[in-house]
Amino acid sequence: PEPEIALPGMPLSEHVAEDYETTGLSLKAHPVAFFRKGLERLGVTPNEHLRRPERTKDAQNISVSGLVLIRQMPGGKKVVFLTLEDETGIANIIVWPKVFAANRRTIMSSRFLVVRGRLQRAGDVVHVLAESFIDMNSELARLRDTETTATTSPTYSLSLKSRDFH
Repeated sequence: PEPEIALPGMPLSEHVAEDYETTGLSLKAHPVAFFRKGLERLGVTPNEHLRRPERTKDAQNISVSGLVLIRQMPGGKKVVFLTLEDETGIANIIVWPKVFAANRRTIMSSRFLVVRGRLQRAGDVVHVLAESFIDMNSELARLRDTETTATTSPTYSLSLKSRDFH
């Protein structure tokens, strides 16, 4: 008989990171949920508020965030469409050519973004017209930051892939 070994419990954030690494999703929680307090300090609105006219108004300046699900640049067009997902829902982002040119690297490489812009509401259709971006990729590594993993894998980054169409 071998003695039982008591292993430390795995934090929920690490469970979610492992789920995303192996399956691309988690039923336990959404990665962005672990950063909500920090996002609130940055003035970021949960994506579910975009569809609630009592919470957000047309043409207001707004910041949203999320994992980048989709990047689209329709043929012949210079405009880019992004779909971001946080723990509350999705945000549709429109990036005009000048903004894209100034932020190309961040837009095309980030897996976790904060987007600042102007809300555009037309009935049930809601978009954010992007003006600036904050690349939050480095924050994803914090999903695994525990006392043991912080020293053993400081360069870990959650493997998330968006669906990009050009």
